[in-house]
Amino acid sequence: MRICVFCGSSFGLRPEYTQAAQALVKALAARKIGLVYGGATVGLMGLIADTMLTAGGEVIGVIPRSLKDREIAHTQLSALHIVEDMHQRKAKMAELSDGFIALPGGAGTLEELFEVWTWAKLSFHDKPCGFLNVEGYYDRLLEFLDHMVEEQFIKAKHRTMLCVAEQPADLLEQFAQYVPPKRTESPPPAPPNIVDVIAWICIENKRLLCARTKGNDVFYLPGGKRKPQESDWDGLCREVQEEVSVALIKETFTEVMTVEEIAHGYQQPTWVSMKCFQASYTGSLTPTSEIEETAWLRYADKEQCAPATQRVIEYLRDRQLMD
Repeated sequence: MRICVFCGSSFGLRPEYTQAAQALVKALAARKIGLVYGGATVGLMGLIADTMLTAGGEVIGVIPRSLKDREIAHTQLSALHIVEDMHQRKAKMAELSDGFIALPGGAGTLEELFEVWTWAKLSFHDKPCGFLNVEGYYDRLLEFLDHMVEEQFIKAKHRTMLCVAEQPADLLEQFAQYVPPKRTESPPPAPPNIVDVIAWICIENKRLLCARTKGNDVFYLPGGKRKPQESDWDGLCREVQEEVSVALIKETFTEVMTVEEIAHGYQQPTWVSMKCFQASYTGSLTPTSEIEETAWLRYADKEQCAPATQRVIEYLRDRQLMD
């Protein structure tokens, strides 16, 4: 069994926060429960990992490649999963865990706990979720959740799904006794498919290079899906070479943005998560056989593009990078 602990990349103001973090993982270790966390060495994240390792427990970290250096990935763990983005990080932690606990933390901690709680509300999983409410840290948040119930934005049975305790032992006991509410309504629809792609932003004279593949009626940014185990850089280089025949220059490779939007051309509900990069290139921009045409588009041409590419064009126009 493993519990995922969400917590801050800082220690917070009060020493009680660090004391509670250590007490929690010691309680997990005493019960032979493994720890899943964000994979870093900084703040409470690093503290819970080191405390669990000292206690002889299992520690599994999950960290995005882009945060590996910023948050300083822990190299002494039982296992460390390096993923491509925050979406994959949360999905991997959820897959590895049998329950979820939020220690005191910031916006990221709340976002992580609220997401897995939402999944539980929708019956995507039956795993317990809870707050370790150290020194009343979450009191006002819990009051607001009660207000949401009163205003009929949350059902009471969903509010009570959140376990809350001031002491680790009490919270873990609630987890042991947790029974998800019975579902009386129809099962929720399956979540939409998500297509994970990488894309190249190439701007010249304030116009954006776009391509239209054969059989498609809209333009896209050059790029596509990664192959298994392929990095962003390797995948983008391959896709750009396959579509417009140029080589990207690694020293200029820069991440710009990630766009999540409805995917064009799918019959089933599908979203695209498009991670966008800029890089200089060498060679001559020449469409390959899989490309019907390329075009240097202006802001006024955005309706010719797929929805995700339209979001990129709006972003670039807002920053006066396109006409």
